[in-house]
Amino acid sequence: MKTLIVDHSWTKIIERDEFAKIALAAKIDLIEEIEAAIRAAEGEEAARNVLDDGLIKHALTRCLENLQGSASVTEQDFWVCYKFATTAAEKAERIIDEELSHIGS
Repeated sequence: MKTLIVDHSWTKIIERDEFAKIALAAKIDLIEEIEAAIRAAEGEEAARNVLDDGLIKHALTRCLENLQGSASVTEQDFWVCYKFATTAAEKAERIIDEELSHIGS
């Protein structure tokens, strides 16, 4: 089964509107679910390795904070975090599909 983190709903994030907030919250929840599944099946180190030591979730959280009006996260921060999270999530998808397909997320 192909693990989809970066899918059609992911592209809604760049619209920076109410739908983007919903998409971000859903993706943060998904990352947490995937992390828990990897941790349960393969251990803490595997979860950290696949999900960049929690940085994917952190980047998505910062994007959401920006959209919620945080003064400490600029629009530039949003774009840097979005691009990092996208690249890292696509890498995580590949690792899960190629090496951890037995986990099923």
